[in-house]
Formats: sequence, structure tokens, C-alpha cells
Amino acid sequence: MATKWKNFTRNCWVKAVSVILVVASAGVAAWQTVALANEQYRRDSNLVSVLDERMLLMQEIPLDYLVENQDALVYHLYSQIQQGSEDYVASGNSINEIDLCQKIHDFYFDLYYSEYDDESLADQTIRRTVYPADADSPNALSDEKINELVTLAIKYEIIQDSGDAANFRGWLEENRGVYTVFRQEMITEQLDNVRDTSWLTSLLEGYDYYAYCKETDTTLTNLDVADAAAAQKQLTASNYPLVCSLNADGTLGWQGELWTDDAQLSEDMSSYYDLSFRSGDVLLIALKPTTYDNMSAWWANSSYIVQRFAGIITLAAIVALLGFVLLCFGAGRKTAEDGIHLIGFDRVWTEAQIILGAAAWTVWICILCVLIDQYASIPENVLYITAIVSSMLLAAAMLGLILAQIRRIKAHKWLDGFLFCRLFKKYIVHGVRWVVQQFGKSPLRQKIVVLAILLPLLCVFWFTVPFIIAGLLYFGMREADSFEAVTNGAHDIRAGKTGTHINLDHGSKELHALADDLNGISDGFGDAVDTAVKSERLKAELISNVSHDIKTPLTSIITYIDLLKKCNLTDPTAREYVDVLDQKAQRLRILTGDLFDASKASSGAMKVELMQTDFDALLRQALGERSEHLEKANLDVRIDSNPPVYVNADGRLLWRILDNLLSNCARYALPGSRVYIAIQPGTDFATLTMKNISASELNISADELMERFTRGDRSRHTEGSGLGLSIAKSLAELMGGSCRVEIDGDLFKAMVTIPVWKEA
Repeated sequence: MATKWKNFTRNCWVKAVSVILVVASAGVAAWQTVALANEQYRRDSNLVSVLDERMLLMQEIPLDYLVENQDALVYHLYSQIQQGSEDYVASGNSINEIDLCQKIHDFYFDLYYSEYDDESLADQTIRRTVYPADADSPNALSDEKINELVTLAIKYEIIQDSGDAANFRGWLEENRGVYTVFRQEMITEQLDNVRDTSWLTSLLEGYDYYAYCKETDTTLTNLDVADAAAAQKQLTASNYPLVCSLNADGTLGWQGELWTDDAQLSEDMSSYYDLSFRSGDVLLIALKPTTYDNMSAWWANSSYIVQRFAGIITLAAIVALLGFVLLCFGAGRKTAEDGIHLIGFDRVWTEAQIILGAAAWTVWICILCVLIDQYASIPENVLYITAIVSSMLLAAAMLGLILAQIRRIKAHKWLDGFLFCRLFKKYIVHGVRWVVQQFGKSPLRQKIVVLAILLPLLCVFWFTVPFIIAGLLYFGMREADSFEAVTNGAHDIRAGKTGTHINLDHGSKELHALADDLNGISDGFGDAVDTAVKSERLKAELISNVSHDIKTPLTSIITYIDLLKKCNLTDPTAREYVDVLDQKAQRLRILTGDLFDASKASSGAMKVELMQTDFDALLRQALGERSEHLEKANLDVRIDSNPPVYVNADGRLLWRILDNLLSNCARYALPGSRVYIAIQPGTDFATLTMKNISASELNISADELMERFTRGDRSRHTEGSGLGLSIAKSLAELMGGSCRVEIDGDLFKAMVTIPVWKEA
């Protein structure tokens, strides 16, 4: 059963019908509400007075409604006779001195503000004359009357302070004619009220009444009677449904066919209107039977209309509620699918949805206000269509907003829809987690977290700020000194000063630990350098010793080979063997010499004598020495140089560099290609550039090619030792220059820089 209910609520057609029911019900409710208002408006222009909630439950007019209506008439009737007749009002007897004093003071107060625009009246004075009068004029205020007005103003708290009382008195003395002017204005207003009784006659239509005020000697009645006794006899003896009379104790008494001893009034209207009846006053109001019949018929008809419209509106509300319940159960779910599915609108921030809903309500309320304000002038078709369409649109908008929240609640993502919650989780929660993680990593991070939290709290108390600043400066500078000592030591270690040792007198534990680590690195680096130097020295000594030891037997071998070549060897094979021995011995002699020179050059043990040397002349001499080999390799050498080019170099070592480079060209350059050699003198260095095309593929890096025993010809078909470029580099560095190579495809380029000779 539960599964069938779930599948039913998930069905798309059920959802569509439910939406239509909700929206249509809102339109029906709006239509019926406007129709009810329109119906009642046609019955009575005073829309509020006829819409009584008791009409929903009572077909018969209730007694308390009649009493409330008649009680209100008591107030209006008694207020009218209290004002008195025209002669009474014109004589000024109805004037209340307190009200007149209040009116005069309000006028004076407005003048005061327009003069000074200041709420403080005690320190100001005003003498502006507005209503002057001569002292002997009958309309002028006497000093006694001024004292009386000021006393009244103080007694009834019209004046708030003593300074204002003095100013008010002074102003009255300058404006003695103000009392007569304002008294006459009040008389005129009261006369207008006494003469305009049409509104009261309209209200009392349908009632018999008799009212007499002893103070004003004023009588109002629609009865043909001589006095109050006759009126009371006529009204109480006749068959009236409801009669209200004034008792001797100043309270209202009720009687009539409708009145019963156990009748309870819903509200004491006389206390609401704050009536103060006086002894000797007479007040009688009786509801006519015909009026009661008309009111009963009107009430019954209105009750039927209200109940009918209320029933339709209630039915529409029930249908809308049913559709809403179905939508709530099926929101976010699809037929035969599990899980909650959110739509694109659900991803809109909840704050934006709330703003959208508030805007929809605001527009709808504004439309209603316009309809109510212009109710009489708007055609009925426009009135109905506007109310229905606006209500349906509001219902559709609110339904979409509510269902979006329901889908989020079902998906357990309701809080994620709020932008505030997203920002809170993204920044506040993650920030707190990050702080907690940092706090657990190391003591230094713990200190930083504690300071970041504690210092702002301490700065709340302003007197702690100077101490905090002083403490930060003192301990911060100490920490900065320790930090600078560590960084300077690290720079020295990086520069190769192996004897560096960092000493800290103060500082945090973390800086002391870092200093100890750097000292350990320095010690280890020094040990490694010493070991490497020792190893390099032993290697150089080994190469030198081996080279020297090889030279002695190699010299003997070469000598005996020369002797064999001088012997008369008749066997061609033996002579061929001797030639091979001679060739290999010479190669071994060259290799041994290169090895010995490379060892001496890299170790710095080779003697260097720097002097003025012509770079160009030495190059051409080296070309002459290697011309046979270059011609044999079929190489075309092109020289770009403007002699002389003087450099500060050792001619012997520079010649060896040039010879090694030319020897490389002869061995490895592509036969039949060109070799470009250029010498470019500069301000500090002269640069020789030698370019050629390699016969073999150069699948090796330039740095690797400069190492010892490395050859571009990995197949080792040529006779090179792999030491030529390494020796050239070492020799150039001994003279303060450099030697490097660049490889671009098969293009080989060697560059040698030598310091330029400068006169002392």
C-alpha cells in the first residue's frame, strides 16, 4: 500500500494536476472574495460596517449587534446636545478654557520653533507681536486673565518647564488680542457642528429618540411630545424591540421585547466612548419595529451570502491543501526511481528565493491596495480578472518557492541552500579546522595561533595596547636578530664557507634547532669537500704517477721500434708489423701526454705564464701546424679576424687549446664541409668561435661532451682520447677565461674567451 502511494505521488500527471488544483483554487478564492466584497458594497457603501464575522454562524441578527449599533448612536446624540443650541454656543458658554489655553499655547509654540528651531525653550525669549491689542480695549487680555491662562497651562501640563512659562507669559503680554481671536474661532467651529445635523438625522433614521442636556438647555427629538416625561412614557409604553435610556446614576439601561434580564453585552460601549453623563440629563433611544424587521431581513440575506462565499472559499482551500499535500509527498521524486532529484531552481540561494517571494507578496498587496482604493471606478471585469490573475501568479510563485525548500529538506541539503551557511562552512568552519590542524603540527605554530587569538582580545582593553606594542617590539627584535644570524649563516654556507658555525645567544627553540641543523650541514659539507679534494688529489697523483710510470717503458718501446725500422728486414710481413707497432706506440704516447696534461690542468699544478699574446697570429700558426690533417679531411677553413688581437694569456697553453680544437675538427667534421673560425675582440675578453658540421650524429649534450673521456663518436671509430675539450676548458680557466661548446642538430660550435691584454 505504501509503495502504491509513493508511486502515485511521484507520477508526473498527478504532480501536474496538483499544481493546477493549487493555482486554480487560489484564483477561485480570490474570485469569491472579490465577489463577496462587491456584493456587500452594492448593499452598503460602508464596506467595513456590513462585514461582520457573526454572519458566518448566525442567520438571525444577534442582540449584541443591535446593542452595539444603538450604543454608538447614544454617543453621537449626547455629544450633539452637549454642544448646546446656536444661542448657547454663540454666547461662548460651551467653550472649554483648558482646550482654549491648549490651542493658544500650540500657536505660540509653533512660533517659537519657527523663530529658533530649537527644542530648548528655557534659555530663549520671544517677543513677536501677532495679535496686539490696546490695554484699555475690551478684547484685550487682562493681567488676571493672563495669570489664569498660565496657571491652567502649568496645572494641566501644557507647559513643560518654568522657562517656557515665563516666555509664554511675556508673549501673552505682547499679544493680548490672541484670546479673543482663538475664542471666536472655537465658537465658529462649534456653531458649524451644531448647524450641520444632517449626518445625525441620517444615523438616527429608524429610531425614535428624545435627548435633553440640562447644562446647555438643549433638546433633540423626533417625537411630538411636550417634555421628557411624556417622551419616556411614550417610548417605554409602546411596543419597541429595544429601548436605551439614561438612568439616574448616569448609567445606560436597556429594555424592550428583545431584551432579557440574562442578556450579556459583548462590550460596554459607553465606557469605550468615555461618556460623562450629568444629573438632570435625559436620553432615550428606541428601535422601531419596522427598522428591526428590515435589519433582520438584511442580516439574514447577508449571512446567506457570506456563508455561501465562505463555503466556496473553504472548499477551494481544501482542494488547494490536498494538491499541496500530494506535491509535498512527490517533491523531488520520480516514478520507480530512488533518491531525491533537485532541479535547477533549487540551486538558487535561499536568500534570493526569499527576496523573490517577498517581492511577489509586495506586488500582490500593492495590486490589492490599488483595487480597494479605486474600487468604485474600476469595471467589474477588470476587477475580477486582475484579482484572479494576480492571486494565481502569487500562488504559483509561492508554491515553487515552498516546493524548492521541501526538496532541499528531503535531500538533507536545506542549510546548504543558504548563502550564509555556505560561506560559514567554506570560510569559518574550514578556517577553524585549519587553525586546529596548525595548532597540532608544531610548537611554533601553536605559539602563532595563541598569539593570533590572544592579542586581539587583549587589545580590547585600551590600557593594554602600549604594553603589547612594547612587548612585540622587544621580543620581535630579539627574534629578528636570531633570524638574521641564521640567514647570514645560511648564505655563508651556500657560498662555500665550510667553516661557518652559527651561534645564537637567544631566540626561539625552533630557530636554535634550525641553527643546529645548518651547523650540521656546514660540518657535513666541509667533510664532503675535504673528502672530495683529497679524492681529487689522489686521483690526480695517481694519473700523474701512472702517466710517468708509463712514459719510461713507452720511451724504450718507441726507441726499440725505431731500431727495428733501421734493421734490414727482408720479410714484408715483419716490416708491416713494425709499422703497426710504431703507429700504436705513438698513439699511446699522445694519449699518455694528454692524460698527464689533463691531470695537471684540472689540479691547477700546471705553471702558467701570462703575457701579451697575439691571438690571431697564434691561430694562424696552429692552422699551419694542422694544415696537413685538415687537407686530408678535405675541410675548407674560413677565418674572420682583424689582426692583431692581443690577449693576456700563456702562449703555450693557448696554442694547446687551439690545437685541440683544430684536431677535433680534423677528426669529427664532415669531410668536404667548411669550418668557420672568428675572433671577436671585446672590452674585457676576446672570443674565438669555431663552427663545423659533425660527420656523426651528435646525440649527446654539450655539458656531457665537455667531460673527460667523452667523445661525440660513441662508436669510437676515430683515434681521439676524449680529453681534448676537457683539457681546453681547464687550460682556458687557468688563464682566467672559459671554453664551452654548443650543439644545434649536427652543428658543433666551440667558443673560447680569453682576457684582453691591457697596458698596466
